Amino acid sequence: MTTTPAQHAAVIADALAAVVRHRTKPGPARNALEHITDLLDIAVLAFVDSEQFADPASTAATDVPVDAALALQDAETLASDNPQTGLPRGFTAVVLAPVTGRAPELPAPVDPALAQLAQQQTTLCSRLALVEEWLLDTEHPEATADYVATSLTLRTRLAHLATAVDNRRPASQR
Repeated sequence: MTTTPAQHAAVIADALAAVVRHRTKPGPARNALEHITDLLDIAVLAFVDSEQFADPASTAATDVPVDAALALQDAETLASDNPQTGLPRGFTAVVLAPVTGRAPELPAPVDPALAQLAQQQTTLCSRLALVEEWLLDTEHPEATADYVATSLTLRTRLAHLATAVDNRRPASQR
């Protein structure tokens, strides 16, 4: 089944909202996570609406609806301001992959000193790159939710790894 980039972005945003919604449990992060899912729902609607009112003559593949862009930016900010959500920086980047036509950028390498941590980082980045490349596949929308969940898990693991590496450094090097 082939879909338009905006339709595929809506599917990814919806899957991401479902994953975040699943993480929402009573606790200090609950309100922030609920607000983030609301923002992801706004992005879904913005992508759907952009399809309804799209100019058929337009061939611009990189047009991101303003409402979607703002909602995703607000979700990122909210997650950053509330680290107890457990959502890593850049977690919404997968939503824009179909619209931009390229997989999101990988998190910056943390250059761990220990060989074991370096190997973990390499493995996680390789897996993340592969999964996020698969997210561009519009022929198998039934796999999108699993890819989104895996992407978020890998990005979270990389964020934890970066924190662990940073905590191992002397305070003078941080």
